[in-house]
Amino acid sequence: MTSKIAKLRDLTTKPATAEHQEEYDKQTSAKADDRSFCLLLTAMLENELDRAIDHWLGELPEKIRHDMYDRDGPLGNFSRKITLASALEIIGPTSQENFRLVRKVRNAFAHAKVPLTFTSTEVSAVCADLKRINIFDPPVEVDQAPQMPARDRFETVCNETMVRLARYSGHDPKFRDETGKERKIEATALP
Repeated sequence: MTSKIAKLRDLTTKPATAEHQEEYDKQTSAKADDRSFCLLLTAMLENELDRAIDHWLGELPEKIRHDMYDRDGPLGNFSRKITLASALEIIGPTSQENFRLVRKVRNAFAHAKVPLTFTSTEVSAVCADLKRINIFDPPVEVDQAPQMPARDRFETVCNETMVRLARYSGHDPKFRDETGKERKIEATALP
């Protein structure tokens, strides 16, 4: 018989599905407080990284996948997943650094014992180092928008990364520019 704790742990390693997206979108809207927003958006990003790693590894027996993503498994935390994605060349140096910074911001929001927002000096300073990446094929030069507020930069970098990871994993995210024209998303490994 599976314990309540084991069932809860299993829930955290269960892959996200498209049905979860609408609820995530509500919970990460502009109305969400910074702490909740950061934690949920980072969870979405980590889930997308899981899918990219799973895609690279191919179909695995459920028991092996579970053991890999279990708390004590080789992919049991965000840091290990980032390292593996880099080693497998799913992500390059720019994205690896972005993931590292996002993880540090996430950890600050998760563990801070004092109120924290994206306007906090320390958070804002780290977010300023996040680099936007190209998502389009053919590539376009990305405006790094140095004056972008920290929360907006964090959200933009996370979203751009998730779109590219989804495309890398074989999904076909749709993007329409301000004129309504559909733009093709880059399908290669991230920079």
